[in-house]
Amino acid sequence: MGIGEQPDIIDSFEKLGLSPNEAKVYLALLENHPITGYQLSKTSGILRPVVYEMLNRLVEKGGARIIKSNPDTYIPVEIDEFLKNIESDFTEAKRNITKTLRDFLIQDNTDYFWNIIGRKNIINSAIKMISNAKKDIYMSVQTQENLDYFIEALEERFEKGIHIDMFSYYRLETRGVTLYSFKLDPTVNMEEVPKDHVTLCIDGLESTLMNMNDEKNAKSVYSKNESLVSQVRNGVIHSIYQYRLWTYLGTDKLKALIFDEDRKLLERIDKYLAISN
Repeated sequence: MGIGEQPDIIDSFEKLGLSPNEAKVYLALLENHPITGYQLSKTSGILRPVVYEMLNRLVEKGGARIIKSNPDTYIPVEIDEFLKNIESDFTEAKRNITKTLRDFLIQDNTDYFWNIIGRKNIINSAIKMISNAKKDIYMSVQTQENLDYFIEALEERFEKGIHIDMFSYYRLETRGVTLYSFKLDPTVNMEEVPKDHVTLCIDGLESTLMNMNDEKNAKSVYSKNESLVSQVRNGVIHSIYQYRLWTYLGTDKLKALIFDEDRKLLERIDKYLAISN
């Protein structure tokens, strides 16, 4: 299989803003150069008009160069340089869009609940929330994989002096960010604790409830609604207080102070910890 026939490579170029035909012609050019447009059409099987149009586009985008001759021949630009050219175009376009549209303010509907679909979009939204934190961050997360999406942003705010409290039933590596955890082994599964769920509250002003089950089906609810924000924040704080009471009193003494569901959960945690120890 030639490099131009690998769909993953074509898909990656598309994510950088190239059309599939532009990517195919660039890859064909990598495998055969210097070469005329006519020859490239014959070796690649791509129609000649398409080849010439795509070669001209690649020249404009910094992915190919013309060697003036009769007929003209083409060579590819080395991949690192080509990617820098694409990045430069992207940066310039981003700067222009930001400058032009900055004054178009979006109404801040604090009572609305916004659905965010797709893991990548959820992660980017949550990272932006974390990066904008001014006072405190409360977070509940149950897997290292999900924490790792946000740990750099959390660590940066932690180093800036932002108060961060995280809660987990499981053992996690947090790079020094404060974590209250029962330190269950990651292989333990409890029906009461969905591992894919992540909750986040920023400054008592905005919150998000994330379900990170997979890339396409991942969903989250984001809101500045005062009631939801308060519930998310208090939910994390409640879990932390319960953990701290558990470490101080133990499950047996704590039973008299908590509800049946919490009591059953702590009994299961004790059971798993006893097995692991």
